[in-house]
Amino acid sequence: MLSSCQINRISRSGRVAAITLCALVAVCAARTSVLAAPTLDQLAADFGIAKDDIQRVRSGEMVNESTTATSDRELALIMMFLVKAPVQELIGSVKEGPSARNDPQVQSVAEISGAGTLDDFEAVVLQPDGTKEAQRYLSAAPGDTLNLSMPEIDALAALKTSGAAGQAQVEDAVRRLLLGRYQAYRAQGLAGIAPYARGKDKQSQAADDLRRETQASKGIAKYAPAFHATMLNYPQGVPSGLTQQFYCIRYAMSGRPNFVLRHRMAMPLDDAYVVVDRDFYVSSGYNDTQSLAAFMPVENGTVVVYLNRTTTDQLGGFGASAKQSIGRGIMAKQIGAIFEKARAGFKN
Repeated sequence: MLSSCQINRISRSGRVAAITLCALVAVCAARTSVLAAPTLDQLAADFGIAKDDIQRVRSGEMVNESTTATSDRELALIMMFLVKAPVQELIGSVKEGPSARNDPQVQSVAEISGAGTLDDFEAVVLQPDGTKEAQRYLSAAPGDTLNLSMPEIDALAALKTSGAAGQAQVEDAVRRLLLGRYQAYRAQGLAGIAPYARGKDKQSQAADDLRRETQASKGIAKYAPAFHATMLNYPQGVPSGLTQQFYCIRYAMSGRPNFVLRHRMAMPLDDAYVVVDRDFYVSSGYNDTQSLAAFMPVENGTVVVYLNRTTTDQLGGFGASAKQSIGRGIMAKQIGAIFEKARAGFKN
């Protein structure tokens, strides 16, 4: 069974994604075609909300429930609520990336542009407990202590045997690792994500996780097909009106530094708006996260739909369904509290 510490690490990814998606968007001038405004019943059905919950949404409640996971290693959660205000009123005034204001575990955030350079990763330091963390990297081996590919493990082993393996040298190696992963993803999208080495002849493929998670987003595929296609095929076929940012985020999680590479894509669709936060590399704790939000106009306001899928190898194997149930419950409670606070602000 998962420990409370493990569950909190997993659910944190959803909590932070919820914060950023509640506070990130600003309407762009460009517009892309979207289907005619759907009814609330249509939206609920297309995003997989149970019929019994539609009236709860209509009456002003926030519905959060589990949705079908794409593997036994995934936590999948969907939320929906109605705000009696137009889409532009909800998203037009705020544009904010991840920050310590959103989550006290955030230690640094750097936005990366273009091809990226090592300077973009200067805030990547092994704190807290840098000496111990440096030794983790120098002793890296296939497993789940760190998310590393075999070439990355080999590079760290070579550093260890070189005789120049202090904390500063390990930090430089981690910066180069992150830069390489960023450049590979930016050039090749999902195909550029190197697998995590887990053991003899065993790997975890974050690219496969994210591909499945995207393919499972049927509601987005229906209402924002160009956006959905870009999520699958990036960097090919980027549509007009799409905005994107890349971030390197350093968290302090359970007394350890955790580094995340995040790709954010957002797109206006006539009177609607869709956005995704994709953590395509995470140094430890969980494998990957993809969080989608859609702001959809309906007759009496805006329906906000939020879908989070987080994959971790700590959920798989014996007792997977029980682990998923516990993890979903914790994640739903944390994310729900954030959205209730955001929704209260919408009403003011």
